[in-house]
Amino acid sequence: MATHQLFIDLGMSGTKACLTDGNRCYGYACPPKVADLPPSELEVLRHQGQEYGGGLGAGAYLQWNNQAYALADDAEGRPNKSTATLRKSTLAHLRSLGAVGEMAHTHHLKTLHLDVGIALPFEEYLSEANELTQRLQETGRFCYRGQTYDLQIDSVKVLPEAAGLVLWRKQQQQASRQNYVVLMIGHRDLSFLVFRQGKPPTGKPSDSEKLGYVAFLEAVAQTLCEPENPYLVQALLTQQEAVQFPDQPGKVFPLSQRRQEAEAFYWEQVRHHLSEHFAALDLTEYEVLIGGGTAATLLRPHLTEYLATLPGATPNWLPDLAQEMAYRLQDVTSAIDQVRFADCYGGVKWLATRAHARTRALQEVRA
Repeated sequence: MATHQLFIDLGMSGTKACLTDGNRCYGYACPPKVADLPPSELEVLRHQGQEYGGGLGAGAYLQWNNQAYALADDAEGRPNKSTATLRKSTLAHLRSLGAVGEMAHTHHLKTLHLDVGIALPFEEYLSEANELTQRLQETGRFCYRGQTYDLQIDSVKVLPEAAGLVLWRKQQQQASRQNYVVLMIGHRDLSFLVFRQGKPPTGKPSDSEKLGYVAFLEAVAQTLCEPENPYLVQALLTQQEAVQFPDQPGKVFPLSQRRQEAEAFYWEQVRHHLSEHFAALDLTEYEVLIGGGTAATLLRPHLTEYLATLPGATPNWLPDLAQEMAYRLQDVTSAIDQVRFADCYGGVKWLATRAHARTRALQEVRA
């Protein structure tokens, strides 16, 4: 039987993972980057480790299948000539192994006997789920941070994004035939996902569009700077009235009116998109689960007002899930991070509940 359950959310803007042994639960987050680690640099890192300490053990370096990769922050600024041509399922596999390795490294796990769940962006789930499942099942041995691990996976479940929210809600309700619509609005994407009777979507009207926070940034940044300029992003997140840029010393750019106009324009895009999708629904009653950092912050007032007008819809911002995470999920303490980890936490709780049920059934058979 698996000793731990691990659920990994492979989002477009970052990797998030939750690990549990049935009692404690831990979170981990990192950028989604994967880059090549050439053989020459691999040797340099090995030499550094032998001579001075550190080396491969000091960074997120993955070795698997006679190839080496730098992950997360350690992939920043590195060439990605070969990784740029890899299939999405291969990149998802590498990111997954990075999350497994980091959890093993951080929590000193010598044995990796796991139940694994993966959440993929919706379009990626439709095209890559089967291949990613097979890759994970065939992994076996890999090396991370200079440490070799033998990975034994009891079960693998690849799901679409937002499935963790639905699984958590189904456990809370103890209902299996409820219909759910999940709105996930994060940094890059807006996903509209229909879980009929709680089952993962397989096509329309479920889809994802590039209507996340970056679309708002694009509206703000017009004629000013690049949309994801870090100085602009920081000024907006901290509600500053103006922004300055190092390459334009002495100039101050007011943000208040620009922000208001951009928010109105962005919301109109989102509202139009949602109206088309809700109009296409053939459900008379359903619960709307809302997730994602942009939904919980910038768009919350707009969504609250809009969802209240939909006949048959029961909006749910999942306050009970947030409260449970605040108590159970160690090292994820801020309210916005709990929103971002909600899908991942719901998934790992479901895995742990399944593992507990299997253990109890086995004990009853032996008795």
